[in-house]
Amino acid sequence: MLHMVYRIELTDEAERYPQAFWTWLQEREQWFYDGLDTVLATRWTVRTIGERVHTLEHTVTFADEAAWGQYRRAVSQRSRDPVWEKRRTEQTRWWRLLDAALLSDPPVSLGFDRTRKAAADS
Repeated sequence: MLHMVYRIELTDEAERYPQAFWTWLQEREQWFYDGLDTVLATRWTVRTIGERVHTLEHTVTFADEAAWGQYRRAVSQRSRDPVWEKRRTEQTRWWRLLDAALLSDPPVSLGFDRTRKAAADS
């Protein structure tokens, strides 16, 4: 698997109006990823310890580099639509991208996830 990880700093407006920000983000995620079928999963986490407190980390998972490339081409194509691009760039009201990284899974099976069992048991 391939994981694109974005580190995101919230704007002052997002900090001032957290409910509006989180509502916007839920709607944006549905809108942005609709039809981008090479995206296997997304995950959002809040970083509360580190250089920048309360930054977001957004992970987008793909099967492989080819799927990531298809995603990049699809987003590039969509960005040519002025209505789509205007909506995409409204994100600057809420956040600033600090950096991005492309991570891949190791060649052997590592890690565990107790949350899956806990979710299945409940």
